[in-house]
Amino acid sequence: MMVMERSKGYPEIREALGGKKAYVWTCNTCARFCGAGGKEYAEAIASKLREDGIDVAGVQSTSAACFMKNAGKMAAEAGGCDVILALCCGIGASCARKASGIEVLNPVRTLGVGYLDPDGIPRLSRAGIPVRAGA
Repeated sequence: MMVMERSKGYPEIREALGGKKAYVWTCNTCARFCGAGGKEYAEAIASKLREDGIDVAGVQSTSAACFMKNAGKMAAEAGGCDVILALCCGIGASCARKASGIEVLNPVRTLGVGYLDPDGIPRLSRAGIPVRAGA
């Protein structure tokens, strides 16, 4: 799994989307576990953006934003938008950009690969040392 964190606050996101038609896309796996995305977060931020006058065309969550097949499905729905708000890792944001050909705002910092510990806390792996399940 990719371990990530939010890198921009709501005011920065709202400002960056001002005057643009946006589509919110998120990963419902790694980003959700890390608190940087997920279906509920994406729907909440889309609702708040709409309340603040931002034109949000839609919201979509996927099990893996890093799969080009999933990015292609999202891009088909995001057609006509100016920007995709990608609440996912950098790889997922790159897939969104490649699949859609439009601007992608990714307010998430990808920290690296890791695992979910038994308490549900994302943990970074040490570089080059594989992590066994349950370790």
